[in-house]
Amino acid sequence: MRIHILPRLLLRYSRIVTLLLSFPFLTTAISIACEWDYRIWQVHSKSADPLYRFVQNGKAGYIDGTGKVVIKPQFSAYGNSGDEFHDGLLEIGVSGGQYVDVTGKLVIDKGHGWNFSEGLAAALDRDHRKWGYIDRSGEFAISPRFLTYPKGYVSSFSDGLAMIEVGKKYGYIDRTGEFVIQPRFLHATDFHDGMARVVVAGPCAYHGEGPCPDFRLLGENAQGRATACKFAFIDKSGSIVTSQQYDYAKEFSEGLAPVLIGKKWGYIDKKGRTVIPPGFAEAEPFSDGLARVKLGEQYGYIDHSGILVIPAIYKYAEDFSDGLAVVCNNWSKKSFRYEEFYYINRRGEQAISEQFALASPFFKGLAHVKVRSNKTTDDDEETKGTFAYIDTSGRKVFTYAGEK
Repeated sequence: MRIHILPRLLLRYSRIVTLLLSFPFLTTAISIACEWDYRIWQVHSKSADPLYRFVQNGKAGYIDGTGKVVIKPQFSAYGNSGDEFHDGLLEIGVSGGQYVDVTGKLVIDKGHGWNFSEGLAAALDRDHRKWGYIDRSGEFAISPRFLTYPKGYVSSFSDGLAMIEVGKKYGYIDRTGEFVIQPRFLHATDFHDGMARVVVAGPCAYHGEGPCPDFRLLGENAQGRATACKFAFIDKSGSIVTSQQYDYAKEFSEGLAPVLIGKKWGYIDKKGRTVIPPGFAEAEPFSDGLARVKLGEQYGYIDHSGILVIPAIYKYAEDFSDGLAVVCNNWSKKSFRYEEFYYINRRGEQAISEQFALASPFFKGLAHVKVRSNKTTDDDEETKGTFAYIDTSGRKVFTYAGEK
């Protein structure tokens, strides 16, 4: 299996690392020096609030869905990842545990904490030794009882449960803080659509997702030569619902999940039945009724029956949201990146006539774009030029200037 970390439409790299791993055997542990950022700020969490960041003079402010400025630029901007409002609160800094409300007022100062999700946020105790969960008042709703890294790990709540690592085994707690699924998995992910991916058996070699994935050996006596981890799915009772274990898997969405069988991706339902046979080089979870797949070297979209409803003609594509998707076919050999982004509708037609220097997926009615310029330097330097938030008709509801 080959795993490549390559520059994508919305990723900016400080260091690009390409890894070639020969499976089924991994002979040495691998560490990666890799830094990356999105080329334009965007909302990633489906549960985030519809408030949108803009940056002027190095400070971040926020607009609402109408384009009205609700918080003037005043917060430090740390790249293009994060900085989302959740449950009416924004965690400022870098996991600093300080939260402001939608007026920009500081309302919680906990010292160290993460974003809110489903009304709770992971936060450390005063000694920074154990994790608990605070509510929107800033008080611990789940007392600090879970050890910090490297002895433990906690996640945010998703689908009513939070993943907890104890003694290199993963389980799940509910909102009372009690384990409803005991720690017994070698690896686990958050619940989505009522299901979660887990690694049941080891020792094995685990590789993560994203541009800078982590690589670890899992299980007792996991050293030297280890086969690649296999993935299964569990439901909220902790029962394994897939009799087959997969070479890789992604999260459930709209009742289906992409799974890798051998060298091809297909889709299974919540009973573990293969409903779309493996036949894709890549496959993503469903969004807005369509899933992005790769055939050969290009992307298209399938429906729930597996029919290719938008041909695989795009060199780069994002998932559908709000009925539109970002696509691009212009790869610049000079700048080593994609250029001239535009939006298509569910029929594969260009839905917004304008093309953009950068463009994000839509989120709850708005998308963040960089307007194309006649000045080469503005397009080459991603923080300079004119930026805007557009609605699904292409109308600019808010426009601002980037760095000078």
